[in-house]
Amino acid sequence: MIKFKLYYDKDQEEKFLNEMSERGYAMEKFFLGLYLFEPCNPGEYTYRVDLIAGKDIKETNSFYDLVRDAGGELVQTWGFWAFYRKKGTFDLYTDRESQISQYEKIRKLFLVIGFLELMVMFMQLSQYLENSSLFSLVMTAFFTLLTIVFFAQVIKCTRKIDSLNKL
Repeated sequence: MIKFKLYYDKDQEEKFLNEMSERGYAMEKFFLGLYLFEPCNPGEYTYRVDLIAGKDIKETNSFYDLVRDAGGELVQTWGFWAFYRKKGTFDLYTDRESQISQYEKIRKLFLVIGFLELMVMFMQLSQYLENSSLFSLVMTAFFTLLTIVFFAQVIKCTRKIDSLNKL
């Protein structure tokens, strides 16, 4: 089965993957929003999504080994992200400090990308103001939307960090 979904929120993506597992479908591959699922026993796997950006290769491989030693497996990496699964339940980050650290890294990534999108949006806006073409208007709207999406993720991560700090 193939499903198309775009996620910017790792928690929502994990929820989707785990709901699919509960329905008896295991994620096997991912590419540009396309998820390939194969049948499995309902609830057989728990999925986790992890940010791997900013880790050196030794640290990344060490983390893969840690997941493997805990009975999990790396399903796939894609860009800045890694998809893991394990039969039964599991968490990648069990203590509050490591959870906060992970959300801080995600927030930083989205903040950087958000500012880059903001710069591109302003460049597109200046092109639109110069020539008033429909293409420039559409591109300005597109980059404005992307900017909003990325900054919304910064806000979500900040709220998650704040809630973890209150525990």
